[in-house]
Amino acid sequence: MAGTHFRNPVMFAGLSNNTRWFKDLPVDHNPNYVVFNDDFIGASLAQPPWNTSLADGGASATTSTVDLNGNLTIASQATTDNNGACVVTASTSWQPAAEVVDSTGAVTNPGSTIWFESRLKSADVDQTNFGAGLVVTGISGSEGWSSANRISIESADGIGNIQFVTDSSSTTTTNYTTGAGTLTDATYVTVGFKVHGTSKVEFYVNRILAATHTTNIPTDELQGFLASVSGDASGTKSTDFDYWYCVNNRNASELRGNI
Repeated sequence: MAGTHFRNPVMFAGLSNNTRWFKDLPVDHNPNYVVFNDDFIGASLAQPPWNTSLADGGASATTSTVDLNGNLTIASQATTDNNGACVVTASTSWQPAAEVVDSTGAVTNPGSTIWFESRLKSADVDQTNFGAGLVVTGISGSEGWSSANRISIESADGIGNIQFVTDSSSTTTTNYTTGAGTLTDATYVTVGFKVHGTSKVEFYVNRILAATHTTNIPTDELQGFLASVSGDASGTKSTDFDYWYCVNNRNASELRGNI
């Protein structure tokens, strides 16, 4: 029917005897896309896909089960400033790329579309540096993820609200947008972004469009990251991450024009 579009997860609809138990199960993977989703359910942070070696001395990155949902908790050493962890994926599976059209008008590279989402909460939003998204290389130390090219949603101590970042050079071209609303201690917020090739990045808070960047979009191969670093020496600073989810269209020559 013209004008009909799916607005919710596509569901299995088969009701024959051997597929009846799939009724209303969401279809969660399309082979035309590279998909990575970690709900952090388990006794420890899996290695791979995550590299946990970037924790500063005394910091920890542990998984836990809360109700039926998993969390990754990154916590600083008690009463220690600039202490925490930047946890990164072992692979670089995501890369913004522009569409390429040859002289005949044929699309030789479809470009990339990347969808990212995470759900997180910080115990002390005013005195914690934390972030999630994509980074070229995670680095240990204070705010280590912020010294590399990245697309991220983050906050810094003393700010208390969300910053949207596209960074295509670690020294000169970081583009921040601040002002998505005040964060609240120990309260979950869902954050995400959609990368449209190299032309723009749309940032979302609680799935509502909050900012759009059209410059400083990196073209590197990027790792996934989650990070939390203490902003002062009072108590223990921690951030909980409920899940990390990212999808990139598959840039395969035989699929060009057919996805």
